[in-house]
This record gives sequence, C-alpha cells and structure tokens, in this order.
Amino acid sequence: MPYIRVPKLSGPHPLVLNDAVHVRLLWNFNGRLGCNVLGGRVGGGFINSQTHANDLATAVLASFTSSGLKALTSDTVELQGVGIRDLRSANQVEYTQTSAPVAGTGAANPMPTQLAAVVTLRTDLAGKSYRGRVYIGGADEDQNDGTGRIAGAYNTAIVAFITAVKADMAAEGITLAIISAPRYANLPPPADIQTWAGDLTDVTAQVARDTHWDSQNRRDS
Repeated sequence: MPYIRVPKLSGPHPLVLNDAVHVRLLWNFNGRLGCNVLGGRVGGGFINSQTHANDLATAVLASFTSSGLKALTSDTVELQGVGIRDLRSANQVEYTQTSAPVAGTGAANPMPTQLAAVVTLRTDLAGKSYRGRVYIGGADEDQNDGTGRIAGAYNTAIVAFITAVKADMAAEGITLAIISAPRYANLPPPADIQTWAGDLTDVTAQVARDTHWDSQNRRDS
C-alpha cells in the first residue's frame, strides 16, 4: 500500500508539532485502500475545515488528470480524494473529501499492487530526517518497459503530479514539508521526557531518481 513514510514516535505520544498538518491522498488500488501521507506547514491564521478539504480534493483530482498520471494509471485504480489533519494540537479531526473519485484510464492490466514508483522530496538540509519519499502505485503494465524498469513517461508523470499537488496545497495555505517527529526517552510514566522537539522542513524539490520499481509491504504511515 503506497505511502510516504513519517517517522514514528517512541511510546504512546500523539504527533504534535508547531505549524504542522498531515495531508493524505486517498486511493483505491484494485479494491484495496491506501494513502500517501504528506507533511505540510501552515501559518497561524490557518483553520482546518471541510472547505479546505473539499477545495484541495477538487484541485488534486484535477491534477491527477492534467499531470498525465491518470492516463498511465490502471482503470482499476481510483484516486478518491484527500484528508487534512491539524497536528498543532493532539487528536484533531481529519476532514476528508472522497465524494467524486477519479479512476485511471490505462487499459493494460494493472501492475502488482505492492509495486510503486518513487518521488523523492528534497529540502535544503541533509540527512534522512530531511528527506521524504512518495510511493505512487497503480500503474498499468504498459509503464513497465522491456527491461522491467519504469517507463520514462511514467516517472515524468509522477513528478508532475506531486509538483501539482504541492501547488494545490499552497493554494489552501499549506506548504509541502517534511515532518521529523519529536523523540522521547520512553521511560516508564511519569518519567518519560521529550528528548527532541521535532522539526518541519519545507520541500524545495521533487524528483524521480531512478527507474527501479519499489516494493511496498508495510501497511502503516
């Protein structure tokens, strides 16, 4: 199930980070639900709402088509919508919009559900805490070239799609960013203490670095 990895917390601590939100891209892969989880930075005046979710979903679904990705995605795969959750305080509701899914139009058989192409998210900082990956699944078999690698047009389309999603988020007041979760000593209560406050780093580039299919077997994010 494709997703963008978000570092996990140690211990039972809800993810709370100043200025941060999660944006989920919601998919149906051949009857199996999946999502990409993207980090975002918001300003102090941002108020999460159903309106933001509705407007972002409309834009992202349109970008699925305009980026060229829809035409290369199997017709058994749907982009269903988006969800937005505010992370500036604990346990906030996620607003979702999934009322008008858009299916791919690729006529060839779908690739195996666990296979995905990767868009790498870069920031101005180095290290694994300041890089992200978006795993895009759902390609039809025509996107697998004669050597078993990702066709160039598919890599072009997934980068165009994430670039468009970045712009769609910005239109709603959300800057695409990498979330580095806070860390805790994970001591027995009540001694558990935070050892690092976490970080939020704006994405400066999105690229497809290679033509190898990745295999996604994890089910969490």
